[in-house]
Amino acid sequence: MATAEVSIRVARATQHDLKSHREHCSLDPRLLTELGCKVGQQIRILRDGRRALFTISGSSRENSPSIVRMGLTGRRRLDTETEFTGQIDTRILRSESSDSAAKRGSEFVERSAGDGRENGLIIIAPHGGDLEIHTDDQAQRVVARLTGLGAGYWLCKGYLQGGGALDAWHITSSDIHEFSFPLLGSVIGRPFQFAVAFHGFDRPEVLIGGLASESLKFDIKGAIKIALSGTGIAVWVAGPGDIFGGDDQRNIVNRLAAPSGAGIQIEQGLTVRKNHWPEIADAVAAVLEARLTIPTPVTDY
Repeated sequence: MATAEVSIRVARATQHDLKSHREHCSLDPRLLTELGCKVGQQIRILRDGRRALFTISGSSRENSPSIVRMGLTGRRRLDTETEFTGQIDTRILRSESSDSAAKRGSEFVERSAGDGRENGLIIIAPHGGDLEIHTDDQAQRVVARLTGLGAGYWLCKGYLQGGGALDAWHITSSDIHEFSFPLLGSVIGRPFQFAVAFHGFDRPEVLIGGLASESLKFDIKGAIKIALSGTGIAVWVAGPGDIFGGDDQRNIVNRLAAPSGAGIQIEQGLTVRKNHWPEIADAVAAVLEARLTIPTPVTDY
């Protein structure tokens, strides 16, 4: 892991990606070499005590290797609209901290659980903690019910005293790079039968997406509708082109489900998660339990 002092500059006129993606930045190739990282990975950028995660979305040679470029919305994540001097840290996680210490220290941590044989199912919550509250609770609840069927979870938790954890720690699911998340890297190549991601969004409903079969998505929709019966909360299966549909092949839930492709993304409004996160988790677990095959025990000779 490495750090460097850098000068954050505005995006060039031709760097449309940086202008339209608030989580993206561009580094000089010499700086990439110095830091030992590549395009696509995540980094921390720090400014006067503020910090936020960014994805290195491109590399462009600069007059100085210390120049880093990002768009206006990216700079606003660090509480400024102007150019500034800051620091890069390639170690984005502080997973040695307990959850309580991470909360007190406004930190970002990675967690996983499983017995090493969880080839049946992985449940993920990339934006747990105070980013998209209760999504990590949902992942852990499903796995607690299905551990005997070869279930495991991978999740992250982020906190920021005074609010703003989502702004500081969020990385879009299609950008998440396993080189930046060691626990994710340890499971990314396993042939999971199913992968499910719990997320939060700003609609007052539940949306089921991903690249899994329509039959699986509609089964999950039906189970959640029953669980939320009488609440008036709408439950939908995402249609083509829905921005929250989770149908990008680069989405981490779909990558984890490869080659089966059975990735499920569940988006939930804030009020829904606050009031009904256990019921939704239990409904999802029931559907998966009916579909999972019990893994063959590993025998040592």
